[in-house]
Amino acid sequence: MHMKKKTLILVIIVSALFLGTVGYYFTPKTFGKNVNLSEVDHINVFDGNTGIGFTITDPKDIEYIVTNIQSFSMKRDGISLGRMGYSFKISYVDSNDKDIIPVFILNSDDTIRKDPFFYRCDGGLCFDYLKACEARFTEM
Repeated sequence: MHMKKKTLILVIIVSALFLGTVGYYFTPKTFGKNVNLSEVDHINVFDGNTGIGFTITDPKDIEYIVTNIQSFSMKRDGISLGRMGYSFKISYVDSNDKDIIPVFILNSDDTIRKDPFFYRCDGGLCFDYLKACEARFTEM
């Protein structure tokens, strides 16, 4: 009887861990949902395809980017660890030059990479907007 009780407890613990992991994986994520726009002094962006880094300081650009990314509920879609290459590495920075949230990567208009996962939505992320910002800032 004692052995059956230990086995039952082990099965319950393993099941709870499995269900918790599955629940965590399928729970949608919103990037920067707790970011207050007034705290973002500038956004640092690095394009992993071109090797160009630039800083966005215009409040209208900052508002558009932060609001756009906050407006999408993302679903985990695979493991990103060990994958090479990326598009835009983004960090929201406050007036004391400290990151407000951990750096994340915008790979396309429907994919964000935040290791250890890729996150996807149905499209509409500000990828093209950042491309246009990069073109504007590198012309100067």
